[in-house]
Amino acid sequence: MFCIFPVMKKLLNYLQISPGFIFFIFLMSYLLVVESRVRADDKLAEVFLPDAPIAQFLAALFIIFIIRISINYLERNHDAPRLNFKSYLKYFGVSFLVYLAISNFLTFIVALLFETVSRNFNNYTITVNNISRGVQFIMFGSIYLATLYSRENTKYKLKIDKYSQALDHNRIKNLKAQLNPHFLFNSLNTLDQLIEEDKEEASNFLNRFADLYRYSLETLEKDLIHLEEELNFVKDYFEILNMKYVNCYKMNIITNNNLENSLIPPFALQLLVENAIQHNLGTDTDPVKIIIRISDKISVLNTRVMKLNNKSTNGRALKNLSAQFKLLSGNDIQIKETSDSYEVILPLINLETNA
Repeated sequence: MFCIFPVMKKLLNYLQISPGFIFFIFLMSYLLVVESRVRADDKLAEVFLPDAPIAQFLAALFIIFIIRISINYLERNHDAPRLNFKSYLKYFGVSFLVYLAISNFLTFIVALLFETVSRNFNNYTITVNNISRGVQFIMFGSIYLATLYSRENTKYKLKIDKYSQALDHNRIKNLKAQLNPHFLFNSLNTLDQLIEEDKEEASNFLNRFADLYRYSLETLEKDLIHLEEELNFVKDYFEILNMKYVNCYKMNIITNNNLENSLIPPFALQLLVENAIQHNLGTDTDPVKIIIRISDKISVLNTRVMKLNNKSTNGRALKNLSAQFKLLSGNDIQIKETSDSYEVILPLINLETNA
């Protein structure tokens, strides 16, 4: 008895169906027979007898088996059924012809053995039996093919999703690979200037820079980090920049939101702070103000004191940041410019929606 279960499991795997599907087919077979008996005014005691439902159920399994064999033969050079209407129409047509041929052949053999060929193989009985078989095939075969299509479509979508995620991850790594050297290059320029002006300050800068760069290496493989981590990083980054531009730039962080579940791509805020400093000339008497405001979005706004030889603010790093947000959240960043201010608005990525 116990050896039946491994055989059933292999059969279900071969047919690519679940026990729940088998139960559904049996229930449908039973209800069809009950309905036909009720319409035929059979006695109530005979309506629920299991003989005909079992025969109907076995016929349905036979139809499913024929379809599976036909698909395997037609798609012997492919890993799985192809997801298009033409292919499934071919599976249906070929299986239907095979089913009719085998059913008629078996009926003929049985009639031959019991010497009832003339009674069971005249034009009328052949026509009626084949119409009945056709209705059964259309009913159970369509259900099975629809189930197969749904299963293969789900597998295909999962495969596409995994491929897209892998592709997005590689794109993000490439974008970060461009951002990271950008941070390194600008920091080394600052260090070079400090070495010429104040060696002690340069030493302090180097120690702080080592901590920052260690952090950048730790986040290199991460697509997203907690917003609080990025805020701490950008505070430290601003401090070392303030060693170069003493009191020429002021930064203020305003948080009106719980940061615990908020995420952001690494270096996002650092890039925007760096962008504000790079393109605006602050002085100790008229410093450039940088305001980072966290609510249901992230706003990084700076006052504008444009440099005379200022380059376009729409640099490669900002474009890369925009691409990262599109990949990670599906939303783009927004840029608002006036004569007095420049603001970049980042979408807030929540831990729950990204899980």
